[in-house]
Amino acid sequence: MLTEEELDRILKELHRHIAIREDAEQTIECNPDDMDRAFLERIRKRGFNRISIGVQSFREEDLQLMRRSHAAVRGEEAVNEAAGAGFKNITIDLIYGLPRQSLLLWEENLSRALSLPISHLSAYHLTYEPGTVFDHWRKKGRLIPLQDEESEQMFLLLREKLEQHGFDHYEISNFARDGKMSVHNLIYWTGKPYVGFGPSAHSFDGATRSWNVSSMKKYMEGIAGGMTVRGEELLQPEQQYHDYLITSLRTKWGTDPEYILEQFGRDRHDFFVKGAEKFLREGTMVIRDGKVAIRRDRWLIADYILRALFILNQE
Repeated sequence: MLTEEELDRILKELHRHIAIREDAEQTIECNPDDMDRAFLERIRKRGFNRISIGVQSFREEDLQLMRRSHAAVRGEEAVNEAAGAGFKNITIDLIYGLPRQSLLLWEENLSRALSLPISHLSAYHLTYEPGTVFDHWRKKGRLIPLQDEESEQMFLLLREKLEQHGFDHYEISNFARDGKMSVHNLIYWTGKPYVGFGPSAHSFDGATRSWNVSSMKKYMEGIAGGMTVRGEELLQPEQQYHDYLITSLRTKWGTDPEYILEQFGRDRHDFFVKGAEKFLREGTMVIRDGKVAIRRDRWLIADYILRALFILNQE
């Protein structure tokens, strides 16, 4: 979407205000249709060393269902072009759990992905969010969601196939090879501060969540007129505790009880420890390096475990 001049202006401003390390992970996200070899070589020269490509699927039928503009073969071409342009850290997104998607078709998709020079893969199950076209079609009977058992088989196959090819399943939906975990996403999952610029961008300073208006027009007019373009919410300790659980328990490292004690107090620490005891006894959770983690083969019931560990359930 950005011209080279626009991209250069953004990068120049970032470097003017922020000291960026030489070895910093600098990711750019692209759709397969919006990139070619010349573009890729130019952004490499501008310091980008990681690229995220929204492949979604290598099957034409899936892409048409998801209303994606690129052809199935274009996903493979885009990854190979990125590698040819010098990118050593390439990640792609895949969607599974699609209507009429069989286990065999999902396995074929994974095989296509694993034949490419990628170092990271994110795989997300299709969700029927209220108000979306997919949800409307589901209600009208045009789409029939997969059964839970089918979704479970796809998730287990995903993990099995990627681990066989040397990928580390380090977060529920994310896999990395050769240690190339997403530094960007690890910031969110470990509760560290982050800052976002531009319309819709979110930021977190450790205690306050903030977000910019989503309208490009209102954002630009607000900036030009010196008006506030940001909303914010001061998180209460209970919210911070919940946010930490939601993010940390999605990872292989899990939750640190000592961190809960330091950040959120004795009551929340004791509540967590007591709640985790049941899952530790039954083997659903394990203690590893002093942290409490959900066993990776039990990540499918992570939401159930989280609900049991939330403070609101203490009554």
